[in-house]
Parts: sequence; structure tokens; C-alpha cells
Amino acid sequence: MKTTCKQLRERAWESLRGMYWALFLMFLVFIIISAAGSSLTGGILALLALPMGFACDVAVLNVVRQKQRPQVEDLFTIYRNNFEKAFLVPFLVQLFIGLWCLLLIVPGIIMAYAYSMAVYVSNDHPELSSMDAIRKSKELMRGHKWDLFVLDLSFIGWILLCLLTCGIGFFFLLPYIEAAHAEFYRELTDKAVDVEVVETVEV
Repeated sequence: MKTTCKQLRERAWESLRGMYWALFLMFLVFIIISAAGSSLTGGILALLALPMGFACDVAVLNVVRQKQRPQVEDLFTIYRNNFEKAFLVPFLVQLFIGLWCLLLIVPGIIMAYAYSMAVYVSNDHPELSSMDAIRKSKELMRGHKWDLFVLDLSFIGWILLCLLTCGIGFFFLLPYIEAAHAEFYRELTDKAVDVEVVETVEV
């Protein structure tokens, strides 16, 4: 990938200008509901909160692409508008990662990066099934899993600072990291479009 981690982080930071607190609130509500569901019902309610995570990722992507202001109510309207895929995509991703981790931790981490674009793909291609969105994510990430790992690693300084706050800082860091991931996806898909155009011209 030609774009550096620094450039992706700078783009992400610029995208968050004027949008950060709206995204922060959206993620905070999702995390609180997920945590409450996990502790009170042994994980059942946390599973039902998966579509909220889907909605958060889509909100970040819309911020990065078109500066569309996030709305907390999108966490709940997703259940009416796109519940099936908003639940199935993250559920299947977590299931597959868990199964890979049963073999060894490292394969689980590798496949987590392979599946990391599935929500974005599902949002951009509603005609695809949940499984096809996951397969498309694997295809997009072929040869780029290390790039995303390095991008995540570039946040190590921020992560260490968050640890000093007993983890509270992660609430504030999460929108920044997710915006960088959305920028990474945008870079991947722009590259894919460029490749398709070149192939069409050659034909």
C-alpha cells in the first residue's frame, strides 16, 4: 500500500473534525449496552447488540467519505432497516475468528484481519449475502493484512497512554482508530477500482 500509516491517521483525524464527539457518544452507548448485556445475561444481550457495532462502523465510514454526521438513533433504526445482515455479518466474523483461535492464536489474529472489512463490504454491496461479504473482505485483504496490522501498531503510543488511565482512554481513542480503519478500507477500494479500470482498458 502506497499510502503510509501517518497519512492514513492524518486523514482519519481530519475526517473527525467536527464529528468526533458525535461518534464518541455513539460508540459509548454501544459499549455500555454490550457490556451490560454481557454481564447481566451471560452474553445473550451482547449478541443482540451486534447490529449496533455494525451501525457504528457504517457511521464512521460515512464520516470519512462524506462528513455525514453520526446519529445515535442509527444504533436502533438498524434493527428495523437492516437487522439480518447487521447481525449475521459481525456474528459470523466473530464465530469464524473464535474457531480459528481454537487452533492457534496466531491464525485467529491473521483471520481477524482478513475478515476486518466485512462490515464495510456488506454496507457497500447490499446485494451480497453475509458470507459473500466475508469472502469479499478476505479477497480485499489479500496481501494487505500486514499493512493493517502495522497501522494498528502505529497507535501503540496512544494505547500505552490509555493503559495508564486504567482503560478509560480507550473510549476516547476508539473513534480515531475506527476512522483510520475506514480510511484504510477506502484506500483498498479505490485501489481495486483503479485495477478494474486498467484491466478494462487492456481488454
